[in-house]
Amino acid sequence: MKEIDGDSPPAQVTPSRPDLGYAERRGRLVPAIVGETDAVSSRHPGFTLMHFAPPFWFNQLPKQYSDKPYLTRVMRMIKMERLCLRIVCALLASLPLAAQASDAVRIVVPFAQGDASDLMARIIAQPLSEKLNRPVNIHNHYGAGGIVGTQDVVRSKTDGLTLVLGSVSNMSMNTACRGERLGYVPSSALRPVAMLARAPVIVAVTPDSGVQQFGELVERFNAQPGLQTYASSGLCSYTDFMGRYITMRAGVDVVPMPHRGGHDAIQAVKSGEVDVAITELPNAMRDVQAGRLKPLAASLQGKLANTPSFEDIGFAPLDAAVWYGFFVPAETPSREARTMQNAIQQIANDPGVQRQLEELGAEPYNLVGPEIFREVVNFTRAVEGHVNEMGMELE
Repeated sequence: MKEIDGDSPPAQVTPSRPDLGYAERRGRLVPAIVGETDAVSSRHPGFTLMHFAPPFWFNQLPKQYSDKPYLTRVMRMIKMERLCLRIVCALLASLPLAAQASDAVRIVVPFAQGDASDLMARIIAQPLSEKLNRPVNIHNHYGAGGIVGTQDVVRSKTDGLTLVLGSVSNMSMNTACRGERLGYVPSSALRPVAMLARAPVIVAVTPDSGVQQFGELVERFNAQPGLQTYASSGLCSYTDFMGRYITMRAGVDVVPMPHRGGHDAIQAVKSGEVDVAITELPNAMRDVQAGRLKPLAASLQGKLANTPSFEDIGFAPLDAAVWYGFFVPAETPSREARTMQNAIQQIANDPGVQRQLEELGAEPYNLVGPEIFREVVNFTRAVEGHVNEMGMELE
């Protein structure tokens, strides 16, 4: 072997592990492996150039480097970091969806699906969504004659995006029925936005009953005391009050059968489980038109052909319509309430929406703001007067 300057022969160059040296990075020396290539891999804790290298880069390294255990660990770290990056990206992508859900309008219907209140809310939901450019969700939160759903809205956020479908039952009857035990006063705990429609209440039987007039129904009640039943929309609902008022004034013994809503009451009468239905016309309109139900009396003179009004049959105090409107929590700012009010009013004036209301036996009822407040208060006082006059126990 050739000697150099008389010194001992040089060491053999072998592809053994590279020496540990130092590399300059950002103005300071850090421990680094210096090998036979130009690539320098920093071994500074928490950082490596290979974090930024694509997978194929490692295939270009000499075998003595690529097979090192620390490279395997680096690869595992890179895979873990990429997994974390994907998770973060997925979470960020879901943020717009969560924001969209929080911006949705929620209409709480305090009665079951298929009830007249539910039908009114569904008529307006799609047009309201298009008008506000927001999703509109309907939530049937029923129970206790409308109290459960109404309380839900009373305690909701005051951002103008949560509304309750208010009707005679949950806005007036609950107060007359339970008074201070209710825990809130609807007319002050809720802020009126806009009325949508009003409709008559009817007393109806099936054609198979053989009853043709209201007087015949009273005669049957007298002939079978305690054996006849009537279905209403629920305890402390307006139709339940009407049934109790009629039977007390007529001096007959009839068993009340409260249901979850007007739709269920109609189904019970058609199936023969109950003898008479006292319900809002939108619950029964299709069955009346199809001949499956025969109305014997209706509030609001002339709303049903060949059907007498309650005034005609001697119950003038009951000759009033039920109404349907929208309310928000009382502390809702005026700006948000007006935005919702303007949108609902424009929708209520749409001919297509009015046509849908007429098909259900209802008519547009254009009241806003203080006018709604007076309607609620006056109706509540009228019902309370009838209850006190008759000495009625509504629960």
